[in-house]
Formats: sequence, structure tokens, C-alpha cells
Amino acid sequence: MDIHAIEQFLRTRDNSLKGCSQSEVQKLESYFNVRLPDVYKAFLFSMGKDAGQFMRGTSAFYKELFILREDFEDMLSERGISLPDETFVFWSHQGYQFAFFPTNNGDNPPIYFYREGEESIKIIASCLADFFTNELKMSGFVVD
Repeated sequence: MDIHAIEQFLRTRDNSLKGCSQSEVQKLESYFNVRLPDVYKAFLFSMGKDAGQFMRGTSAFYKELFILREDFEDMLSERGISLPDETFVFWSHQGYQFAFFPTNNGDNPPIYFYREGEESIKIIASCLADFFTNELKMSGFVVD
């Protein structure tokens, strides 16, 4: 599913979606000195502040985005790993799992994942759209 299909799916079940404004998305890009991929911007515009039951309990929304990279870098520094500048950390679950993407790899980049205690970073989705579709399923929604 693409982001717009996910948004429509969620709106039929929960109308509490709240997106970011253009200026808020620009603030993120400026703060991290990156150009965010179009698929991720679509997520931010449609549900970047609140997605109802979707990803509830996960740090993946606008206010949290400004601290995720620092939290992740702190965890990685204990293992002697550093993130490239063009990495955008956009998802964390309970502070020990993180997902991120390269901002220099197209508009629907692959998603990388790291869980504290694991030996390496791995790819968990071939693209952002697939990541969000998987999250939809893990949030308990039945997807056709």
C-alpha cells in the first residue's frame, strides 16, 4: 500500500489523523540538514502528528523526531558505531529499537533497523511504503 491508501484505510476506521504543516516539514529538513523522501513527506503531511491507533506507543511522530537520532547515536556509540550524516531516524519503540533510512537513496528508500544488543543493523523493508504497511498490520489492523 502507498501512504495515501494507508491514510484512506485509517480514515475509514479512525478520523483522528493529524498531519504536519509544510513549515513543520521544512523545519525538520532544516534541523537535520536533509531532504526528506517524498513518501516520508506524504506520511508527515497526512498523519505526522497523530495517527490514532496506528503506531500508538511508538515514537514516530513530529515532536519526537527531533530527539530520536540523538537517542539512537547514544546507543550506537557504546558499540563504536556511528551514523552517516544523511541518515534520518524516524521510528523508535521503547528506546531500544530504531528504524531509519538514508535520505540520499530516492523517494521511497529502504528501511534499516537496529535492536539494542544485536550484532548488526539490518534492512527490514525494501521501502518506506512497505514499512508503513507492515506497521499497519502490526498495529492490529486487518489489511486486505
